[in-house]
Amino acid sequence: MLVKEILSSVEVIPDPYVKSVTYAKIGERLAKAKTKAYKVAFLKAMETAKSIEDPATMFRALLSVGYSMGRAGLKSSKRVYSHVMEDSRILPEPQRDLIMRLASLYMLALGEINEAITYALEICNPTIRDEVLLTIIRVNTRMIEREKVKVAYRLRKSRLALDYMVSEPQRSKAILEVIKAHIALGSYETAVSYLSAIGDPDWAKQGFKEVLFRLRDRDVLGHLIEPLEGVARVLIERFGIDFQYNLAFAFALVGEGEEAVKLLRELGDPELMKKMALKLLELDNNALPSFIGALNEEEAEIVGKAVMNAILEKPELGNDEVVGAVGKSTSSEEVWAKISRYYVIRGELEAAMKIARVIRSPELRSLIMADLSHQLLKRGEVESAIDAALEVRDEKFASILVAEILISALEKELEGKVRLWNGSGKS
Repeated sequence: MLVKEILSSVEVIPDPYVKSVTYAKIGERLAKAKTKAYKVAFLKAMETAKSIEDPATMFRALLSVGYSMGRAGLKSSKRVYSHVMEDSRILPEPQRDLIMRLASLYMLALGEINEAITYALEICNPTIRDEVLLTIIRVNTRMIEREKVKVAYRLRKSRLALDYMVSEPQRSKAILEVIKAHIALGSYETAVSYLSAIGDPDWAKQGFKEVLFRLRDRDVLGHLIEPLEGVARVLIERFGIDFQYNLAFAFALVGEGEEAVKLLRELGDPELMKKMALKLLELDNNALPSFIGALNEEEAEIVGKAVMNAILEKPELGNDEVVGAVGKSTSSEEVWAKISRYYVIRGELEAAMKIARVIRSPELRSLIMADLSHQLLKRGEVESAIDAALEVRDEKFASILVAEILISALEKELEGKVRLWNGSGKS
């Protein structure tokens, strides 16, 4: 009895579109509850939709009714959509495009990939059509990544949708989705080959980087360096020399320092090496040792100075791996002096001392030993501070240092007594 009352109460809804959709939603719920009254609800939904005077609104109502029928498991829902596709040809092109877009997205929500593509291809506006096709491909990729069912079918449909796409950047975005699907399936070489088909420079950069990370996470990147380098060459030729830096950075980020440095060397500007190293230091310093390790002596000195300067300014950016890589990459005493300073800041004075003792430059050695002396004195290690000062090869500088240390040590020793004497002078 309650169901009949609810159905009769729908009649009070004044807006025919809302009334039709409401009947359909009630029908969907009744069908799922296996209540026969669902037929009455869907019949009234169809009748109400067809009574709508505005054709575009009528078609939207019919699509909504068909969607509810599909959710209820009724095969007749596809016939509703088929009639809408034919009958809507009376509409102006922009209006029909929006109806076909809605039809496609409804079918996609029902999991009907083939029908979703069919309705999308009825859209005349290439931008709207390609946006819908891109949505279909994205949904397909997510299904492949998550469920691993009907994989071959879904991938085939994604490729079909891609074949009809012409607008950028939608087509490039869609290619990236197809690439993700292939990686999810373990078709790595096919995935890499698709990269060369990307036509938008921003998405080519994004896609290349994303593919590198996905391949690295699957521990297969090392096996695909050669085809990736080939694709990189194709993209550089297409988008110009500026694009080369971006691809080099992508290689560097995933720890492929050799490939990154190789691309950068071709650009002939050592400053770009420095720029990239500093960017890696800020974004992901774990990727830096591989990059530094691929540099030659001349490049390593330029990069080492820049990296150590940045670390000395912000010590939290550094770690033992990065500093160690800098040290191994160059014999530059200027760089090694900076490394020594880093260890002093960290309080690792023994490590700083070891470096200082192998530096031949009197000026650099003097600066390091002076720094060490002051730090040792702060720790209260007066004898060690004097020993460090005496290792300064410049006798005059060493003498001044020792004098400063002794006076400073005396002041610290007498500090308490001086305060007491000042106090006792008052009565």
